[in-house]
Amino acid sequence: MPESDLGAAGRWPVLGARTTTLLLQALLWLVLAGFYVAWNRRPNFHFDGPIWPLVGLQMGYAVLLFNALVYLIIPRWLLRGHYGRALLGGVALLYAFQFWMYAGTRLAEAYAPISPGLRRTLHGFYVEGFRAALLSHGQQLNVFFGLLAICLFPVLISFLAYALVVDRRRLQLERNHLRLELGYLKSQINPQFLFHTLGSLHQLTRTRDARAPDMVLHLADLMRYTLYETDTERVLLSRELEFLADYLALERLRRPATVRITHETTGLPGPQQLAPLLLHPLLERLCAGLDAAPPGTAVTLHSTVAVQPAAVTFTLTRTSAAALPLTYRPHAAVQAALRRLALLYPGRHTVALTEDAHRVHLRLHLQLPPDAPASR
Repeated sequence: MPESDLGAAGRWPVLGARTTTLLLQALLWLVLAGFYVAWNRRPNFHFDGPIWPLVGLQMGYAVLLFNALVYLIIPRWLLRGHYGRALLGGVALLYAFQFWMYAGTRLAEAYAPISPGLRRTLHGFYVEGFRAALLSHGQQLNVFFGLLAICLFPVLISFLAYALVVDRRRLQLERNHLRLELGYLKSQINPQFLFHTLGSLHQLTRTRDARAPDMVLHLADLMRYTLYETDTERVLLSRELEFLADYLALERLRRPATVRITHETTGLPGPQQLAPLLLHPLLERLCAGLDAAPPGTAVTLHSTVAVQPAAVTFTLTRTSAAALPLTYRPHAAVQAALRRLALLYPGRHTVALTEDAHRVHLRLHLQLPPDAPASR
């Protein structure tokens, strides 16, 4: 057998979200069935003969309670502010418990091989005084406490299991969202920027400017990276920095002489990795803000990257002699980049951002995980 087949055969199959949910629920009900068997065989509540009718009744209502709370009352009513509906739903569950146990007891008395002790217990709790209890508030309170005694532990276990499922779904949704966001960034880079660059390139070629070949090379490198090298979860830091350098080189070529763009990198990037196109939106929006500057305005844009073995610090500063609109911080691209940082590097990054009419300053410090080199 080829080595690749051996590797594939040795891996556990990746289960879908629905399959995982079903397996977790099956495991949950097995655990709860064991709990009910142990609960009904405790020393002070022990019956001779089979107890599966009582366990079946309690398990059946636990399933009903779990699904009603988790899929209807809590998400659709309580969390959406429909408190009246949630309260009515809770009352309905209380009455459903009484009807369920009454009907189940009648069936068990008629058809199940239960012991006399279990028969007396079921009849005394769930049949005697059934109709009178439905109309008595005091009796309903007793029923409620009896319900808690039976279902409190199962409900807590159910919600813990459900929380695991919800958290798994949330993580999957976040991953899907990040993939969509990356695809959006790749499809954008930025159409307006490309139109401006192609327009500048057209002008340079018409005047036979010597900078035209450099612009073509930088643009080709930028497009090659975004189209072919950013399909992985992480890329080499060195390639991301090369991409930023190409982007700034294009901006420098197409901007007027009054706009001064400088870039500085300290430290040597090695095998460090980070998410692709993580820094570009922060830089692109800073450059896009230059379009609002009046012609002839002196503007300075300076970026620095300090590379360390397990971290990188990215600093952007833009100063303008004329007042510019305060559009950097609230822009959707900047907010999306900050949100992406929070999702991908929780607790491993710090961002300091200040903005006024003449100056924008951003400092991003990012701790990088010690991963193996990314594939190129």
